[in-house]
Amino acid sequence: MWRLTGPLAFNFFLLLMLIPIHTYADEFKVEVGQSIQEAVDNAKNGDTILISPGLYKESVLINKEVTIKGEGGAIIGGGGEGNVITVTASNVVIDGLTIQNSGSGQEDSGIYIQSADRSLIKNNTLKNVQNGIYIANSNENQLIENSITSNKAHFSKRGNGIHIFKGGGHFLKGNEIAYVQDGIYFDFTKGIQVSENHVSESRYGMHFMFSEEISAERNHVENNVTGFMVMDSAHIDFIQNKVTDHFHFRGYGILIYETKNVQVEGNEILRNSTGLSLEYGVDTLISRNQIAANQVGLEFMGKNENNTFSENNFIGNVVQSKISGDDMRLDDGVKGNYWDDYSSFDLSGDGVGEEAYKAGSLYDRLLRKQPYWQFFFESPSIKLWTKAEALFPSFGAADVYDARPLVEPVIMIQEAEQRSKDRMIPGVLGILFILFSIFVIVKGRKLR
Repeated sequence: MWRLTGPLAFNFFLLLMLIPIHTYADEFKVEVGQSIQEAVDNAKNGDTILISPGLYKESVLINKEVTIKGEGGAIIGGGGEGNVITVTASNVVIDGLTIQNSGSGQEDSGIYIQSADRSLIKNNTLKNVQNGIYIANSNENQLIENSITSNKAHFSKRGNGIHIFKGGGHFLKGNEIAYVQDGIYFDFTKGIQVSENHVSESRYGMHFMFSEEISAERNHVENNVTGFMVMDSAHIDFIQNKVTDHFHFRGYGILIYETKNVQVEGNEILRNSTGLSLEYGVDTLISRNQIAANQVGLEFMGKNENNTFSENNFIGNVVQSKISGDDMRLDDGVKGNYWDDYSSFDLSGDGVGEEAYKAGSLYDRLLRKQPYWQFFFESPSIKLWTKAEALFPSFGAADVYDARPLVEPVIMIQEAEQRSKDRMIPGVLGILFILFSIFVIVKGRKLR
């Protein structure tokens, strides 16, 4: 009998230790009448569970690193108690499910993620739930292209579309959220990217509380009470968002309160009761925004410090600005903003008016106490009043002014991109025409 002994046996054993042992993930299917929870309990890390079309009346606890993938028409109904799906394991995927009927408790949710990281929640429909997706004490989760609605109650009795409590590093993209309390609520969290989400018919489109290092880009918030509500936070960026149609009498497009280091750039802030409001804002950079067709374009409350405005367009606002607080300069020292009610001239031809633009007026202050005076907006008497106030500025409110007002509107990013596309089409057609002409000439010569 042949045996391995001595050094040879040791080397052979070492070789076996070095050979990788492969474990293969399984994929199996749950049919109507079977239990999703039982499938999760029997699964191992890395397995995929396919859910067949139909209604599954159960609540599910996912405590393993598995993928739950719904086929078209796969519905999990929670029965009106607690969370429909609770996730306590990292690296979980939930894809393509309809999730409905959570409980009505404060934190009850369609999907509740507790102390779990790097999960992917995508292409799900969550409806009739208190909160859509609630993430607590977790990091680096991705929420992509989910549709979320709450219940039919008043927004004060609904939960939030997406609620993030502590943790951070998440990525939210392309989610459709409506009829909730707040679309996305950032609660003591940091380091989050939020892009291309759409929030409507809620209280606040996005609500920032005690949070920092959040970037919101290319989102559309519309028809809420307020678009972006920012309170006691820091290092928040709003880039190229559409903030429209917040016409509630207490509504704002963007409200920044006791917050520092905010960047507001390239946004369209249109048709709101108040477009942009700052109250105790510090180190805020506001540039290249279209602030138009609002009841009030720009509002200052309380003490605001070290805030810079440049190359914004203020067009068609009923009241351009309301001022209450300290003196402030509204330009960066080189370029100011375009104000459509500015009436001075550019004698030097540098695009900047020769006189400073005075923001706020006695008329604006009067509107706070007597709103019916809005009837006299743009009347000859109010224009005369405004001109007299410019000659005698001591009659006005705090000295808030733009020393470098622009005499032409700024071309915004969206307009520049559209013009580039418009120029590109004739160029491409021209090239095609030239190529076709060359082809016809060459073909004609061959036929001779």
